[in-house]
Amino acid sequence: MAAGQYKRSIVWKPQPKQAAFMRRCEDEALYGGAAGGGKSDALVIEALRQVNVPHYRGLIVRKTYPQLSELIDKTMQYYRPVFPKARYNASSHVWTFPSGAKIYFGSMFRTQDKYNYQGKAFDFIGVDELTHFTWEEYSYLMSRNRPTGPGTVVYMQARRIREAEQNDPMLKGRVIQGVADPAIFNESQGESIAQMQEKYPYFVTWRPGDHTRIAGKMQLHYRLAFDAEGRPMFQVFCRHFIRTIPNLVYDESNVEDIDTTQEDHIYDECRYVLMENPISPRQVRKEVVLRDDPLDMDVHRSPIRVMRV
Repeated sequence: MAAGQYKRSIVWKPQPKQAAFMRRCEDEALYGGAAGGGKSDALVIEALRQVNVPHYRGLIVRKTYPQLSELIDKTMQYYRPVFPKARYNASSHVWTFPSGAKIYFGSMFRTQDKYNYQGKAFDFIGVDELTHFTWEEYSYLMSRNRPTGPGTVVYMQARRIREAEQNDPMLKGRVIQGVADPAIFNESQGESIAQMQEKYPYFVTWRPGDHTRIAGKMQLHYRLAFDAEGRPMFQVFCRHFIRTIPNLVYDESNVEDIDTTQEDHIYDECRYVLMENPISPRQVRKEVVLRDDPLDMDVHRSPIRVMRV
């Protein structure tokens, strides 16, 4: 080896899909694929992009704290060799870098846990296993994705198992409009989520759904009611609908409505869609069973008759 030269140790090198993900310039990026595809590694490394900025704040989130252990183990493997003076605080789950920049690791086990992030701002937010989060939880995290000072780039990246169809020839180039929770139009903390999604790369236009809760619940009841042959008005193939809807219970105080502390995101989605086209309950004609039928008028009677004399 020539004088003055040294061999540099490569701690991590991106795979082609990881590199493509990390090159994305949009405000929000999703990385899908099968398990073992390097999605979590990409999030952990991407969070380092701005640690040279003293006021930079990053956040990586999983559903529960125990699930963070794998990610934190990865940071021990990748962060320490490159930033030997960086320190990890195990009690607050935060890495502090020599510049003063910080990367936090958090969780959101219950929807109410979103308020743990109230009033905070993060230049970068990485969500690991996005499909474990409800839209309410994820959208609240989006509202925390704000600049902490000058000179930082603000964006979100998420790892998810299922990729959305992006190049459907029937939809490409069209303006897609949908109905959504009125909460996404909230502008009290700046630009609303609805306004964000009207821009590149989404170009999705939303209108607020009818949030009348009891009426929406009844629309769901009307369509789930059986007809005379035991069939409801619609069939469901969404595994998350099947997983969550049957487990919903009524609120102990507001007994006509469901308990909103449950995982009711899909239930709310369904209410908004059904309220776009409300219906009246269908009438199911009940057959009258005749107890005394001397004239053989009961159509449900067995054709076999037993007579005793």
